[in-house]
Amino acid sequence: MDKLSVKSILKNAWKTFRMKYFMNVLIVFIVGILVGGYSLSTDLGRIGTGVRNASTVQAQLIADRATGSSNAQSLEDLIWASDIIKINPDAMTTGQRYTKGVMSVFVNQISTSGSLVFGVLNGINTLVFKGSVARSVVIFVFSVLLMLFNIFVKNVIYVGKCRYFLEHRRYADTKGDTVLFVYKYNRTLNVAKIMFLRSFFQVLWNFTIIGGVIKSYEYSMIPYVLAENPDVKWRDAFAMSKQLTRGNKGRLFLMDIVYGVGYMLSTFTYNLLSVFFLDPMRECAYAEVYMDLRAMKREKIEGAADILNDRILAVANISDSVYPESAFPLPVHQKRRWIKIDYNRNYSFWTIVLLFFTYALTGYVWEVFYTLANEGLLVNRGTMNGPWLPIYGVGGMVIIVLLKPLRRNPFLMFGGTFVACGVLEYFASWFLEVMFHAKWWDYQGYFLNINGRVCLEGLIVFGLAGVAFTYIFSPLLDNLYSKIKMPLKKYICIGLLSVFAVDLVFSAFHPNQGAGVTYGEGGMGKDTVVVESVVESSVESSVTGE
Repeated sequence: MDKLSVKSILKNAWKTFRMKYFMNVLIVFIVGILVGGYSLSTDLGRIGTGVRNASTVQAQLIADRATGSSNAQSLEDLIWASDIIKINPDAMTTGQRYTKGVMSVFVNQISTSGSLVFGVLNGINTLVFKGSVARSVVIFVFSVLLMLFNIFVKNVIYVGKCRYFLEHRRYADTKGDTVLFVYKYNRTLNVAKIMFLRSFFQVLWNFTIIGGVIKSYEYSMIPYVLAENPDVKWRDAFAMSKQLTRGNKGRLFLMDIVYGVGYMLSTFTYNLLSVFFLDPMRECAYAEVYMDLRAMKREKIEGAADILNDRILAVANISDSVYPESAFPLPVHQKRRWIKIDYNRNYSFWTIVLLFFTYALTGYVWEVFYTLANEGLLVNRGTMNGPWLPIYGVGGMVIIVLLKPLRRNPFLMFGGTFVACGVLEYFASWFLEVMFHAKWWDYQGYFLNINGRVCLEGLIVFGLAGVAFTYIFSPLLDNLYSKIKMPLKKYICIGLLSVFAVDLVFSAFHPNQGAGVTYGEGGMGKDTVVVESVVESSVESSVTGE
């Protein structure tokens, strides 16, 4: 019977490990955070990627059954035992610094619970339901989301990691986005189903202890079979992994013993040894294990040639290029083009004028409605006396004119809008304060604000709005405005500009002030107090726990 050579595997894995070393470390680290929760602690119960011993959790669940605990309590105990939710009492000091804005609610909840997902859910509970939803319900929703994440993201990304190292052993320039290859070939449901069944059967076998260890090695090649052929049926994937590992489980166990010693030593380095050596080296080794088993048994197992059908993976020589995508047995899933509007157009001067006033008026309506809904005040929220907020119009023009080179990439457009609007808002706030010794807005108390002039929450909204303006609203408005006859369009623009110029000059000497904009003796003074945030009461309740 064919046997694996541990020495040969480690030797070949070392060659692969050294190729693009930092990329290998980065891939394993990022995927480790995503699928396993990397831990740099010295807790011996967390080896490598921080996986907790399943028997501890199972014992706790059995004890809960014996004591008659409720299902909700058992679920909560399971989540707490898994370190998914952790209360960090020291974080309250940090959280209480932020008392305004929607984002502050989430920052407070995340910092105090120690869990991103649970903090977000509790933040939604605080904002939408005023904290009235029972904690057990929030935990249940969290558990459902966590389960869906594990099935459709964690397990799928894990298979993608296996694919990366299978390609990387022969193609040195393999890209990091290879970990997303399952999504790329639109085989997410099949891979998610098979990996879920693998985890489910493994949990059942774990109750037998010895059987769980044996089955963990028998199932160990399933992710690699899927990485080679994500279209395989689940029974074939299980059968293939069983055939590949038959007669070699002991050698796989021996290899894990070698790495286990290394992981024990790694605890004395705060697991840095694992991050920078053991984990990526182990991934390279298991890729070699799969390919060696495949080479030994592919021709001997009935039907294996049809299932293990990616011949390019088994080439003998190492290439400096990437895996030839055209050679993959499955076709690439064609991406749907969501945006069919011609957004990369040039706008005429007259259209730019109309867009300026459209966005200035939209900003005005939004601010007035915002204040009416949350403060009960129907007031003019602008610095000028007319129905427009110039900062929104100028921001819109910056986005569609100055940021045109970024239109090809929505992510760059978001980043560009984020920065440009931040600079514009900060400068406008500074100018108004210097000019009139007053503030029309103040973000003090908001999460990550700069001198109260800008804050992260507002800039994210501006970034998203900029993307919407660029790819949807501006092109649609341009199509609408193009239907206006040119002479009439010019008259409209000239009229709007004339009225705006008069308002601008008048407002320079008599700026808008009063209820809903500023408070203080005599209207606007040097120490002006601005309108309170809409969610201040929600934030206070989230901090105090009321």
